[in-house]
Amino acid sequence: MDKFFLKQNAGHLGITLDDAQLDKFYTYHKELLNWNDKINLVSEQSAKDITARHFLDSLTALRFIDKQSARVLDIGSGAGFPGIPLKIARPSLEVYLLESNRKKTSFLKYLVRELQLDKVIVVHDRAEHLMKNKAWKEFFDFVVSRAAFHLEDFIQFSAFFLRAQGQFIALKGEGVEPEFSQCVKNATTVKIFELLQYDTDVYPQGKKGKIIVGKRLKKDKKPF
Repeated sequence: MDKFFLKQNAGHLGITLDDAQLDKFYTYHKELLNWNDKINLVSEQSAKDITARHFLDSLTALRFIDKQSARVLDIGSGAGFPGIPLKIARPSLEVYLLESNRKKTSFLKYLVRELQLDKVIVVHDRAEHLMKNKAWKEFFDFVVSRAAFHLEDFIQFSAFFLRAQGQFIALKGEGVEPEFSQCVKNATTVKIFELLQYDTDVYPQGKKGKIIVGKRLKKDKKPF
């Protein structure tokens, strides 16, 4: 992994990474490739460009997390995206990585130990199951996900997990427009969230995507 490439292009996103943080990303990159030989964490194609396609893409969400010590839930974390890159870039975050696949949770637990990340909790479960436990209700400041769910489903999860005035951040591809339009027209959704859409580029390849941000309104009917 080219540390200078990551440092330079993180800078384009307004993120400053020091040597210790770059070392963690280097270890992350190495361990991801090692484990990817045993279990399917990322596709063969994207494994050739982990820094841009996974690290930098995950970091595009950081500018929307405006609380330094926020409690963040990453639903469908997979290989740790976007939760672990966000944690490395902002160590003060408290991050919960929710993943239903046992092998992937094994990787996440190993990685958290290897990177010596504190305040990172790996949860082996499904969002639907956690929603049956009221202890998780309105527990998080931010809920994030990276193309893991249909936007409408992700909004339902977020409505349960987010505190008042919390936000969800969904990292999506360019093809999200039909999903977004459908949600904007949903009367229940717009009573709970103010929905915003942003374009994003991952430098320097110019990989384009969309970031959907839902800001929970102060008053809602909490139907979910």
